[in-house]
Amino acid sequence: MAPSLSSLLYNTRLPSANPRANSNVANRYTLPVRTQSLSFSVKSSYPRKTQPSTTSTPSSSTDAPPPSERKSLAVATGELFLGLASRLIKRRRKGPIGESGSVAMFENSSGKEKYDGERIGAVMEDEIEPEVVWEQRVKDVEAERQRRVVTSPGFSFSAAGLLFPYHLGVAQFLIEKGYIKETTPLSGSSAGAIVCAVIASGASMEEALEATKILAEDCRKRGTAFRLGAVLRGVLDNFLPDDVHIRSNGRVRVAVTQLLWRPRGLLVDQFDSKEDLINAVFTSSFIPGYLAPRPATMFRNRLCIDGGLTLFMPPTSAAQTVRVCAFPASQLGLEGIGISPDCNPENCASPRQLFNWALEPAEDEILDRLFELGYLDAAVWAKENPVEQVVQDDSSLSIST
Repeated sequence: MAPSLSSLLYNTRLPSANPRANSNVANRYTLPVRTQSLSFSVKSSYPRKTQPSTTSTPSSSTDAPPPSERKSLAVATGELFLGLASRLIKRRRKGPIGESGSVAMFENSSGKEKYDGERIGAVMEDEIEPEVVWEQRVKDVEAERQRRVVTSPGFSFSAAGLLFPYHLGVAQFLIEKGYIKETTPLSGSSAGAIVCAVIASGASMEEALEATKILAEDCRKRGTAFRLGAVLRGVLDNFLPDDVHIRSNGRVRVAVTQLLWRPRGLLVDQFDSKEDLINAVFTSSFIPGYLAPRPATMFRNRLCIDGGLTLFMPPTSAAQTVRVCAFPASQLGLEGIGISPDCNPENCASPRQLFNWALEPAEDEILDRLFELGYLDAAVWAKENPVEQVVQDDSSLSIST
């Protein structure tokens, strides 16, 4: 049984230099452990901002700042949510779908089930975890079928909290090297859903990193728990273009968790407006009591919470999906992960540090480092998966199952 994300709390060891069954570590890139300005071991074409020369102690860039009352509240809230998620995952793995010990997200019982008049058009098992079943509305299925060209593989970005810059670094490399095109399907949960919207918007990843720093600075000054959601909405509204929903329709799958009589995963990729898209990624990121002082949020007249609870790395609409995880996959017991900190285990922070940075905004130099680590991990994966061999255009859509 794969341990849940909350297991990171109780394992503070650095990842092994030889994670199991990971062929990507054959080619590693080394970063200085404690520096403000990092150097790539591979030639990179994206511009890096020069940092003013400063003198700092070794603990200034990697050690998490001393906890405050607000930080303790934020971390405690996140830990509680992950603890509940862990219990649900354990219950789900006790038996096949539909048994009393299972937390199966969907059963296609009658084929006539409707939610607010929107019929369910697809019910599928996850390709990595067959016990996870996800669902799409007819509108979402139709939006995908309207796309004439689909580039495979698609890329799925995991839930990551405030480790958002890691995903941005991965996306920077994949776009730069031609793995992600305008026709590449994307999917994500929580922070992963946000990065998918950013990619689809056409914005640069460096601009997104600067926007992340604005959000982080606001939270460092005024606190994170109970107010992160309002800050996130403001940043997304200012950063994303007005036509982002049009660019995302049929291409970006956003995972949310519906709270019916038990949690159900829903993939959404048809958006009526920019506000509707922002509402979707906000819902996908909604850790109860963390983004706002309430236990859940309403999305399209459904009571919902963070999509990572049921769909940590949702599948894309492409025939093949490469999954990107901001946490060490070997520490979580996850399989089928393409890009993660396991690609460069020498450069990975401890699980405890990553968890803290996921719930509390790190300093700007740490955000820069996370960005570069994501870039380097993607470079390791690309060594084993040359773009000319893995990227192909399909004339018709093949939904992954």
